Amino acid sequence: MIVTILLFVAVLGFLVVMHELGHFTVAKLAKVRVLEFGVGLPPRVFGFTRGGTLYSLNLLPIGGFVRMLGEEDPSAPDSFAAKPAWQRLAILAAGPAMNAVLPVVLLTAVFMLPQSVPVTDVAVTGVSPDSPAAQGGVLPGDVVRTADGRRVRTSGDLVTAINVRLGADTRWIVERGGRLVELHIAEARVAPPSGQGAVGVSLADARLSVEGVSRGSPAARSGLQAGDFILGVGGQRILSEENLRDALAAASDAPQDAPATVTALRGGEVVTLELPPDAGALDGLSVASKPEERQSLGPIAALGAGLGRIGDILLLVRNEASRWIAGAASIEVAGPIGIAQITGDVARIGINPLITWTALLSLNLAVVNLLPIPALDGGRIAFVLVELARGGRRLAPSKERFVHAVGFALLIGLIVAVSVNDIRRLLSGWSI
Repeated sequence: MIVTILLFVAVLGFLVVMHELGHFTVAKLAKVRVLEFGVGLPPRVFGFTRGGTLYSLNLLPIGGFVRMLGEEDPSAPDSFAAKPAWQRLAILAAGPAMNAVLPVVLLTAVFMLPQSVPVTDVAVTGVSPDSPAAQGGVLPGDVVRTADGRRVRTSGDLVTAINVRLGADTRWIVERGGRLVELHIAEARVAPPSGQGAVGVSLADARLSVEGVSRGSPAARSGLQAGDFILGVGGQRILSEENLRDALAAASDAPQDAPATVTALRGGEVVTLELPPDAGALDGLSVASKPEERQSLGPIAALGAGLGRIGDILLLVRNEASRWIAGAASIEVAGPIGIAQITGDVARIGINPLITWTALLSLNLAVVNLLPIPALDGGRIAFVLVELARGGRRLAPSKERFVHAVGFALLIGLIVAVSVNDIRRLLSGWSI
């Protein structure tokens, strides 16, 4: 728990510093006097002054700020309010802009770092009747090689390729009976029937293959053959020997009148085999897992891959919003506690997923801060735009302060409400 909290504070602190650094840098370039550069929210823990600016570290690690001279009073020439509208807009937009640029840098670094990439054959194990996949000619046993030109290494790759194309057609290249076949999948559904998914397929990662089966062994009696790819046991997906051992242990406890089954990919067909009662650990079975690919990209290719990943994220967010509107998905919101929990979960997977998660949080901060919500950058930008629409006539500073104060109070109330929900979720043992 302590490690999770420290990681969360470090990640959030980094993103806040970068955000405020955007405001600070553009304010300095515009010759605005910056009174304080604060990390966290008061009360202040400590600070030091340099070049007329107080640099402070504050107790509450949920934000940060750049306090400028005369934010609503233009009487001083080096105040924020005395600057022309375009400079004030640039200063206000610089924080979200920094959070938007940061993911490009982080994801480029991720793709440049050497990493092990899992590689599987992604097999279709089922096709729902009358679904887009069924109408497009997808068959159980097909192995999907590409989707809209994207290489499909894992089922997650295919799910992403489908979800970025909700409401649109997709083209798959599948391997069927040793031949490559191109299929046209019409209009991935935004609101599919329950349990079907956008195109109506169930998938499995064919990564664990059967190398040999001893004659007369429990493994032989199960019907498994050399060359089979084990996809699942008793409804549990199989990706490794450890998965297989755990699934077999669970299957051995199944009631005798409901024997467990093993699903395998055999010669382009999906077969379901019944485990014998004495199968145990499937003695007599030897298996091998597909090796992972070691991958790293050069700077230019990594930059392109990073931009592509950001494009995917934005499309996924847009399409998820479409699913909310259509009533096909429920809205899940996480506050600081929920984000901290996710940060700890992701960090346990590895450094690359943690960097990717940090990039996603940064992109989220950029979008949220640009929304026209009082007390956020977008709310303050909205006031400048209203000023421009009024021909340069500003709203009374007292009215603007009141709106931002009310907005800030509502924002804090929302954070508290979401945090209460996060605590309930945490106590129930469920993770986002």
